Amino acid sequence: MTGAATLPAFASDGCHAYNRPVILRPPTSADAPQWFDFLVSQQAIAYTGIVPDDFADRQDGQRDDFLVELEGKFAEPGTARRIVAEADGAIVGLASIVDGPASWEEALGYVPSPAPRELARLYVSPAFHGTGLADELLAEIDRGEDLYLWLIDGNERAHRFYQRRGFVDCDEAFRAGPDWGNVSMHRMKRVAA
Repeated sequence: MTGAATLPAFASDGCHAYNRPVILRPPTSADAPQWFDFLVSQQAIAYTGIVPDDFADRQDGQRDDFLVELEGKFAEPGTARRIVAEADGAIVGLASIVDGPASWEEALGYVPSPAPRELARLYVSPAFHGTGLADELLAEIDRGEDLYLWLIDGNERAHRFYQRRGFVDCDEAFRAGPDWGNVSMHRMKRVAA
Protein backbone atom coordinates (compact mmCIF):
# COMPACT_ATOMS: atom_id res chain seq x y z
CA MET A 1 0.00 0.00 0.00
CA THR A 2 1.85 3.03 -1.20
CA GLY A 3 0.12 6.34 -1.64
CA ALA A 4 -3.60 6.78 -2.03
CA ALA A 5 -6.17 5.25 -4.35
CA THR A 6 -9.32 7.06 -5.39
CA LEU A 7 -12.40 4.97 -5.96
CA PRO A 8 -15.11 6.16 -8.30
CA ALA A 9 -18.10 7.86 -6.75
CA PHE A 10 -20.49 5.32 -5.29
CA ALA A 11 -23.92 5.29 -6.88
CA SER A 12 -27.22 5.15 -5.09
CA ASP A 13 -28.36 1.71 -3.97
CA GLY A 14 -31.93 2.80 -3.35
CA CYS A 15 -31.28 3.44 0.34
CA HIS A 16 -28.17 5.60 0.28
CA ALA A 17 -27.09 8.27 -2.15
CA TYR A 18 -23.52 9.46 -2.38
CA ASN A 19 -22.00 11.06 -5.39
CA ARG A 20 -18.50 11.67 -4.14
CA PRO A 21 -15.19 9.93 -4.64
CA VAL A 22 -13.72 7.89 -1.81
CA ILE A 23 -9.99 8.02 -1.22
CA LEU A 24 -8.24 5.00 0.29
CA ARG A 25 -4.94 5.75 1.99
CA PRO A 26 -2.80 4.73 4.95
CA PRO A 27 -3.51 6.75 8.09
CA THR A 28 -0.99 9.30 9.36
CA SER A 29 -0.38 10.41 12.93
CA ALA A 30 -2.60 13.42 12.24
CA ASP A 31 -5.51 11.03 11.59
CA ALA A 32 -5.47 9.60 15.13
CA PRO A 33 -8.27 11.82 16.53
CA GLN A 34 -10.58 11.26 13.58
CA TRP A 35 -9.77 7.50 13.50
CA PHE A 36 -10.62 7.17 17.20
CA ASP A 37 -13.83 9.22 16.95
CA PHE A 38 -15.00 7.35 13.85
CA LEU A 39 -14.16 3.97 15.38
CA VAL A 40 -16.04 4.64 18.62
CA SER A 41 -19.06 6.07 16.79
CA GLN A 42 -19.24 3.07 14.44
CA GLN A 43 -18.81 0.59 17.29
CA ALA A 44 -21.66 2.29 19.16
CA ILE A 45 -23.84 2.01 16.06
CA ALA A 46 -22.87 -1.58 15.23
CA TYR A 47 -23.38 -2.79 18.79
CA THR A 48 -26.54 -0.85 19.67
CA GLY A 49 -28.61 -3.02 21.98
CA ILE A 50 -25.63 -5.29 22.65
CA VAL A 51 -23.21 -3.12 24.60
CA PRO A 52 -24.23 -0.72 27.40
CA ASP A 53 -25.94 2.51 26.37
CA ASP A 54 -22.99 4.49 27.74
CA PHE A 55 -20.45 2.52 25.68
CA ALA A 56 -19.25 5.53 23.66
CA ASP A 57 -18.86 7.61 26.82
CA ARG A 58 -16.76 4.85 28.39
CA GLN A 59 -14.51 4.76 25.33
CA ASP A 60 -14.28 8.56 25.16
CA GLY A 61 -12.98 8.52 28.72
CA GLN A 62 -9.87 6.76 27.41
CA ARG A 63 -9.50 8.95 24.31
CA ASP A 64 -6.29 10.77 25.27
CA ASP A 65 -4.44 7.53 26.03
CA PHE A 66 -5.65 5.93 22.81
CA LEU A 67 -4.63 8.96 20.74
CA VAL A 68 -1.03 8.76 21.94
CA GLU A 69 -1.00 5.04 21.15
CA LEU A 70 -2.56 5.52 17.71
CA GLU A 71 -0.20 8.35 16.77
CA GLY A 72 2.75 6.08 17.51
CA LYS A 73 1.26 3.13 15.63
CA PHE A 74 0.49 5.26 12.60
CA ALA A 75 3.97 6.82 12.59
CA GLU A 76 5.71 3.44 12.97
CA PRO A 77 3.33 0.77 11.63
CA GLY A 78 5.80 -2.11 11.71
CA THR A 79 4.09 -5.16 10.21
CA ALA A 80 0.59 -3.74 10.71
CA ARG A 81 -1.45 -2.76 7.68
CA ARG A 82 -4.02 0.01 8.11
CA ILE A 83 -6.19 1.92 5.69
CA VAL A 84 -8.76 4.70 5.88
CA ALA A 85 -11.51 5.56 3.43
CA GLU A 86 -12.10 9.27 3.20
CA ALA A 87 -14.91 11.20 1.53
CA ASP A 88 -15.22 14.96 1.65
CA GLY A 89 -12.31 15.09 4.12
CA ALA A 90 -13.99 12.77 6.64
CA ILE A 91 -13.20 9.15 7.47
CA VAL A 92 -16.05 6.93 6.25
CA GLY A 93 -14.32 3.59 6.73
CA LEU A 94 -11.22 2.02 8.22
CA ALA A 95 -9.52 -1.34 8.47
CA SER A 96 -6.42 -2.85 10.05
CA ILE A 97 -4.57 -6.15 10.19
CA VAL A 98 -2.03 -6.67 12.97
CA ASP A 99 0.12 -9.44 14.42
CA GLY A 100 -1.66 -11.68 16.89
CA PRO A 101 -2.15 -12.37 19.62
CA ALA A 102 -2.59 -8.89 21.07
CA SER A 103 -1.07 -8.15 24.47
CA TRP A 104 -4.54 -8.12 26.08
CA GLU A 105 -5.20 -11.60 24.65
CA GLU A 106 -1.96 -12.85 26.16
CA ALA A 107 -2.72 -11.21 29.52
CA LEU A 108 -6.12 -12.92 29.64
CA GLY A 109 -4.76 -16.28 28.50
CA TYR A 110 -6.51 -16.25 25.12
CA VAL A 111 -3.57 -17.97 23.48
CA PRO A 112 -2.60 -19.35 21.16
CA SER A 113 -4.44 -17.24 18.65
CA PRO A 114 -6.27 -19.13 15.87
CA ALA A 115 -3.99 -17.52 13.24
CA PRO A 116 -0.82 -15.42 13.28
CA ARG A 117 -2.55 -12.25 12.03
CA GLU A 118 -5.69 -10.50 13.26
CA LEU A 119 -8.21 -8.49 11.29
CA ALA A 120 -8.43 -6.02 14.15
CA ARG A 121 -10.70 -3.40 12.60
CA LEU A 122 -13.15 -3.16 9.71
CA TYR A 123 -15.79 -0.47 10.04
CA VAL A 124 -17.75 1.43 7.42
CA SER A 125 -20.19 4.29 7.92
CA PRO A 126 -23.82 3.14 7.53
CA ALA A 127 -24.16 5.54 4.59
CA PHE A 128 -21.71 3.26 2.75
CA HIS A 129 -23.16 -0.12 3.76
CA GLY A 130 -23.91 -2.22 0.73
CA THR A 131 -21.60 -0.27 -1.59
CA GLY A 132 -18.65 -2.63 -1.58
CA LEU A 133 -16.51 -0.22 0.43
CA ALA A 134 -15.86 -2.81 3.17
CA ASP A 135 -14.63 -5.23 0.51
CA GLU A 136 -12.39 -2.52 -0.97
CA LEU A 137 -10.89 -1.77 2.44
CA LEU A 138 -10.29 -5.44 3.16
CA ALA A 139 -8.76 -6.00 -0.29
CA GLU A 140 -6.30 -3.16 0.31
CA ILE A 141 -4.81 -4.74 3.44
CA ASP A 142 -5.47 -8.48 3.04
CA ARG A 143 -2.62 -10.53 1.59
CA GLY A 144 -4.57 -13.80 1.62
CA GLU A 145 -2.92 -15.05 4.80
CA ASP A 146 -4.50 -16.94 7.67
CA LEU A 147 -6.48 -14.42 9.73
CA TYR A 148 -8.66 -14.30 12.79
CA LEU A 149 -10.96 -11.66 14.19
CA TRP A 150 -13.05 -11.01 17.28
CA LEU A 151 -16.81 -10.82 16.85
CA ILE A 152 -19.22 -9.46 19.43
CA ASP A 153 -22.04 -11.99 19.64
CA GLY A 154 -25.27 -10.55 18.32
CA ASN A 155 -23.62 -8.53 15.53
CA GLU A 156 -25.32 -10.59 12.84
CA ARG A 157 -24.58 -8.20 9.96
CA ALA A 158 -20.82 -8.55 10.56
CA HIS A 159 -21.15 -12.29 11.16
CA ARG A 160 -22.78 -12.81 7.76
CA PHE A 161 -20.21 -10.51 6.09
CA TYR A 162 -17.27 -12.50 7.45
CA GLN A 163 -18.86 -15.89 6.73
CA ARG A 164 -19.29 -14.87 3.07
CA ARG A 165 -15.55 -14.13 3.01
CA GLY A 166 -14.49 -17.54 4.29
CA PHE A 167 -14.30 -16.95 8.04
CA VAL A 168 -15.64 -19.69 10.29
CA ASP A 169 -16.58 -19.53 13.96
CA CYS A 170 -14.09 -20.86 16.48
CA ASP A 171 -15.66 -23.12 19.09
CA GLU A 172 -15.11 -20.82 22.05
CA ALA A 173 -16.80 -18.14 24.10
CA PHE A 174 -15.31 -15.25 26.01
CA ARG A 175 -16.57 -12.21 27.86
CA ALA A 176 -15.45 -8.71 26.92
CA GLY A 177 -14.32 -6.40 29.71
CA PRO A 178 -16.46 -4.02 31.73
CA ASP A 179 -16.08 -1.13 29.26
CA TRP A 180 -17.87 -3.39 26.80
CA GLY A 181 -20.47 -4.49 29.34
CA ASN A 182 -19.00 -7.99 29.66
CA VAL A 183 -20.77 -8.99 26.44
CA SER A 184 -20.19 -12.39 24.91
CA MET A 185 -17.72 -12.61 22.04
CA HIS A 186 -15.80 -15.21 20.08
CA ARG A 187 -13.19 -15.45 17.39
CA MET A 188 -13.60 -16.36 13.76
CA LYS A 189 -10.76 -17.58 11.56
CA ARG A 190 -10.01 -17.87 7.89
CA VAL A 191 -7.42 -20.34 6.69
CA ALA A 192 -5.72 -19.33 3.46
CA ALA A 193 -6.29 -21.72 0.60
